[in-house]
Parts: sequence; structure tokens; C-alpha cells
Amino acid sequence: MVAGRTAPNRTVRFGGEHDDLDVRGQRDVARLAVPAAPTYRVGPETSAVQTAEILGVRAEVDPALTTLDVGRWRGLAPEEVEAEADAVELWQWFTDPDTAPHGGETVRDFVARIRSVVRDGDALIVASPVAQAVACASAATYFAVDVRPSSVLSVNLS
Repeated sequence: MVAGRTAPNRTVRFGGEHDDLDVRGQRDVARLAVPAAPTYRVGPETSAVQTAEILGVRAEVDPALTTLDVGRWRGLAPEEVEAEADAVELWQWFTDPDTAPHGGETVRDFVARIRSVVRDGDALIVASPVAQAVACASAATYFAVDVRPSSVLSVNLS
């Protein structure tokens, strides 16, 4: 399951999953049909933990499911990154999974990290970037995966 929406998600800011769910995010989560599972692993981000709480599921916070580290871009909108750095860095990051101009994690390393701790059959509640890492075919296709807050995904990792 993908964590609910936060205000920074709505305004498209890097790292928004660390914030509280907004009113719409809370409402959207409350409407989700919760797939049966004995327990859920939950990412440590505020939005993921609050999603689990609203759903009332048994959940274990798992630091291994931490979202993508976007370094100095956390809290910035893409247009602010372009103004602060330059458009080339942003374009490079979206097109080359081996770059990290923000000083954080590369997309390739992030996808590999998440894939190393997720197994078929896992019941997860995670931030959108983590859900993208689970659902993408490879690091090169990470940004082609469309994940909506407050949604349920079923992914076969085989």
C-alpha cells in the first residue's frame, strides 16, 4: 500500500513523504480497502506510519524501507532545484540512474537497496518513492512508474 498524501506531495516537493498526511490524505486512506495480512512492514516516514495508524493494521516500522535520500533537494520543488543548481542537474538525475547531483542516493542504489529487503508476499505500507522502487522493472524505468498516494499495489517480484 502507498502512504497517503501530504501537503508537500500536493505541491510536488522532494521529501514530502516525511510530513504529516493532509486532510485529503487522511480521508483517502480511510477509504482504502485493507488487504488481509497478519502484519505489515511500514516505512519509517511520517506519512507511512500515519497511514498504518488510520487503517488500524498491525504494523512493524522497518527502517530498511526508508525512502530515497534526495540530499540537499529535500523540501524543494523541481523548479526551485532548477533555480538553485541548474536544469542540467535535474535533467541528469531524471535520466541517469547512476547520478546523484543532490548529494544523496542514486536511483540505482535506492532501487537495489529496496529490492534487497522486499520479497513476494510482503505486506507493506510505504512512501510513494519506495512503492516505485518495488514496482519498477529496473532503475532505468523507475521514473516511468506512476504511483498514486493512498493506493494499493500488487507486485510480483519474480
